[in-house]
Amino acid sequence: MAEAGSPSGGIGIDVGGTKIAGVVIEPSGSVVARQRIPTPREGGAAVVEACIEVASGLLTVARSGGLAVGPVVLGMPGTIDSVRGVVRDSPVLKMTDCEVVAEVQSAVGHPANVIHDVKAAAFGELMAGAGIGQADVAYLNLGTGVSMSFVFDWQVHRGVSGLAGEIGHVRAVPDGIRCNCGRYGCLETVASGPAIARAAGLPGGGVEAVSAAAAAGDERAIAAITDAASHLGRVLADYLTVLDLHLLMVGGGVSEVGPLLLDRLQETIDENLADVANSVRVVPAALGAESGVLGAAHRSRLLRDDRRSTRW
Repeated sequence: MAEAGSPSGGIGIDVGGTKIAGVVIEPSGSVVARQRIPTPREGGAAVVEACIEVASGLLTVARSGGLAVGPVVLGMPGTIDSVRGVVRDSPVLKMTDCEVVAEVQSAVGHPANVIHDVKAAAFGELMAGAGIGQADVAYLNLGTGVSMSFVFDWQVHRGVSGLAGEIGHVRAVPDGIRCNCGRYGCLETVASGPAIARAAGLPGGGVEAVSAAAAAGDERAIAAITDAASHLGRVLADYLTVLDLHLLMVGGGVSEVGPLLLDRLQETIDENLADVANSVRVVPAALGAESGVLGAAHRSRLLRDDRRSTRW
C-alpha cells in the first residue's frame, strides 16, 4: 500500500461520443496502464456505468502496484459543473443534470472529479505536449464544434459558470446563417468540421474528405479550409491580444487538416496583430487524441497533493 507522503500518480478518463479511454500515470507522468471501451449508445446511466467499469479497472491496477493516485478525473463534453460534480447537459452523452461524481465515488470507493473535455485537453498539452515550459496558453479545439480553453499560471480558467472558452458562439459573420444555438453568424457556422464540409460541397464526407479533396487541388475545398482559418484568426486575434497570450495550441479532428489550415490561421492572426509588438505562435497540439485523457490524469496527480484547487 502506498504511503500518504509518497509521490502521486493519477487516473484520467476521457469520455467521448464513441469511446471511453482511461489511463494510470506514475508521478513522472509515464503511462503504466490503459483501458478503452466503446461508449454505450443509449447514453445517460449506461455511460456512467461504463465510466465506473473503467475507473474500477484502473484503480485495481494502481492499487496492485502500490501507486498512490489522486481522484479519478473524468473529462466529459457538454456543460459541466465541476464544483458540484454534475454534468448539467451533454447532448453527445444524452445526459441532463447527472450527478456523475457522486455516482462514480459511491461505486468505486475513491474520490472523483469531473472537468470539461476541452479543458482537460488543454491541461494535457500544457503538462505533456505542445505547451511544455509555458504557464499561460490558449488551446483551440476544432471538431464538430469550436471551443477554447485559456490557461493562466498553470490554472485552466473556468469562469463563473464553467463556460469560459465557448468561443464557438461568438458572432463571426454579420447576417450569417443560423446556428444551432439560435443566433446567426456564430463562429461554429463557418469554422467547425460540419461547416467546412458544407462549404466544400461535401456535407456527407466529413473533414477528412475535404482535406483529401484539397490535397488533390480542389479549389472549393481549399477555399473552405482557408476561409474557416481566416474567420478563426480574425475572431481570436482580439482575445489573444486582450489576454496577452503568445501561444495558441490547436487540437481536435479538424486540426489534422494540417498546414493549409494552421498556416492560414497564423497569417490571419499576424495580419490582425500587425501593430502589436509580440505576435502569437500557432502550433498543432502534440498529443493528438491523448490530450484529454493525459490532461485528466495529470489533474488527478496534482489534486492529490493539493497543489491545484478543485475550482475548474
